[in-house]
Parts: sequence; C-alpha cells; structure tokens
Amino acid sequence: MSNTLNIGIFLYPGMTMFDAYGPLQLLSFAEGFHCFTFAKTAEPVPCDAGVNLLPNYGFDSCPHIDILLVAGGGNPHQPMQDAEIQNFLRQAASKAQYITSVCTGALILASAGVLDGYQTACHWAYKAAFQRYPNVTVVDQRVVIDRNHISGGGITAGLDFALTLVAEIKGAAAANTLQLLLEYDPQPPFNSGSPRSAAPELVAGVQAEVHKLAAELFD
Repeated sequence: MSNTLNIGIFLYPGMTMFDAYGPLQLLSFAEGFHCFTFAKTAEPVPCDAGVNLLPNYGFDSCPHIDILLVAGGGNPHQPMQDAEIQNFLRQAASKAQYITSVCTGALILASAGVLDGYQTACHWAYKAAFQRYPNVTVVDQRVVIDRNHISGGGITAGLDFALTLVAEIKGAAAANTLQLLLEYDPQPPFNSGSPRSAAPELVAGVQAEVHKLAAELFD
C-alpha cells in the first residue's frame, strides 16, 4: 500500500456531479490509486443535478491527499469566497504531489492562490472570469499539463483528464487499457461540443446563460 496514491476529490454545494464522479469512476478502476471524496463536513452535499452527494470525510477527518482534485460547478462563487475552504485547499495543495481540476474547479484553485504562475484548462465560457487572476494563464485545450498541475476543460473533459493523469503516473499502457475497458470511444451525435465548431448564435446564447448564472464571476 505504500505505493498507493490518495486522490482526494473536493465536494461542495451546487457543484456539477459529473466533474467529480466521471473522473472518480474511471480512476477507481486504475491500480495504485485510492479515491475518496471530502467536503467541509461529512454531511450530504446537494449538487446541481438535484441529488445529494455523500462525502467520505469532512475537513476534520480528511486523510493525507497526494492528488488534490477540485471539480467545477455552474457558479463556484461560494467556495471561492469561503475562507475555511480556501485555507484548507491551500494547505492540501502545499502537501500534494499533484494539484488538479476539472472545469471551473480551476477558478476555485486560482482564488486560493495555488495556480499563480501556472497554465490551466477551464470551461471556455468562464475564461473571462480569470481576468481577476492575472498570474494564471488559461489555455484553450481540453487537457493541460503544467508541471504538477493537470486540468481538464468543460465537464466531459474530466474523462480525458483522468486518462491523462493515469498516463502521467502509471504510463500510457495503463491508460490505454482503461480506455478500452470503459469503451470510451466518443462519437457525439452533433458537432457542437466546442465554440470552434458550434454555430456563433449558439455560442453567444450559452455564454449569455453562463453570465446570468454566475454574474458575480464576471463583475
């Protein structure tokens, strides 16, 4: 067990479940990782899908984290403003081997000050929210690796992120095996999964909805 790495996945109210549980499901099949969830307390956490998520640990009982994973949400403003959360994430990040994020989880890490000097991926519609974090560079890629920070873009990029993380730590053969085991062979029914391929009016409409949902992030 000494070679097993603890992956701690942070949960908070209003988060997007797939940002966390997509990677969690994939990583749970990988050898050499012990995945668990944690939150401010061990009480159930309501997510934006209308169901409660049950953390394995609260801050007061959370084990050592080797790989910190912060998932995103449509409006991550609350954890970005919560001093207790920010302090815990800073402390966890200072001891972790890898600091990782999916979607707007990068904004939560940026607000904690642990991404200064790093490049990161994030959901395309939230790029403007990083204007208040000039020391963080948002890169328009699905997955970004910058030293010990590995990040995934929008929600579904969490699967690509998880495979990349496995490849970085366990090698490409392990990641390829997992991808085949899970039959991860995306063939989306529409070519609108990126602002580069979607119709301009669709991009504008989604961006407007994001600004409405998380207006505090764009002030």
